Amino acid sequence: MTADYYRGLSMGVYVHQLGLAWFRTKLASNLSASRVAEETERLRSALLSSISHDLRTPLASMIGSASTLRSMSSRLSVEDRESLLDSVLGEGERLDRYIRNLLDMTKLGHGTLKIERDWIALTDILSSALRRSRNMMAEVQVETDVDDELPLLFVHPALIEQALVNVMENAAKFAPAGSTLRIIARRVGDEAVISVSDEGPGIPEDQRIKVFEMFFTGGQGDRGPRGSGLGLAICNGMVGAHGGRIRALPGPNDRGATIEIVLPLKEPPEHEPNKDAFV
Repeated sequence: MTADYYRGLSMGVYVHQLGLAWFRTKLASNLSASRVAEETERLRSALLSSISHDLRTPLASMIGSASTLRSMSSRLSVEDRESLLDSVLGEGERLDRYIRNLLDMTKLGHGTLKIERDWIALTDILSSALRRSRNMMAEVQVETDVDDELPLLFVHPALIEQALVNVMENAAKFAPAGSTLRIIARRVGDEAVISVSDEGPGIPEDQRIKVFEMFFTGGQGDRGPRGSGLGLAICNGMVGAHGGRIRALPGPNDRGATIEIVLPLKEPPEHEPNKDAFV
């Protein structure tokens, strides 16, 4: 056998290996594209299903209440008119929350959510979140217990506030009237641990990870008939963007559910003295 023969044989082996490599790459690309298309279709179907319920239901209620006010205003008592107006306002706020959640999820999905951090006390964020959620939590008692020694957080205040609003409103939706919703914040090592506990039906153990997936429709929480399945998924994205984590746990004494948010703590910068003040 000549050297040319062996060179030709080696070249043939190389060409064969390159062909196999190209085939594997093409197959992997096709499978990846297929998975992306399948996932996109799944999300599209879930989104359409969610919109059909979470937009049409409050709109139908608002239209019905407004129509009754317009056609029967003179025959309605003051109490009835106020009740109908409350219904319009409540459903309008529900629509606003849903659309805000959709916009937040769109920003998270496209990586356009900017994390503009600032030093802020958790009590300030919590106070603002409670004010925004007061209508949703009108039927529950709220107890807060924030560690006085908890240092300032270095976070995007609006994002953490929105995460707390979503968690609290999610808990209040299924908490029995007159029950207690507890918010506890503690420092554990180099982390701030914020827990929101309710006395509702709780979250089954096999669904405590899934509740943070978009459009998850099983179990309780904001995946039920009165929610879109976006609230906790958005919390997961917002907390994760800060290097934190969020998880679902059983409530105290195995009653209800607890959503725990963990955020890393950073040392605040030391402020240099203002030299001009000594001039």
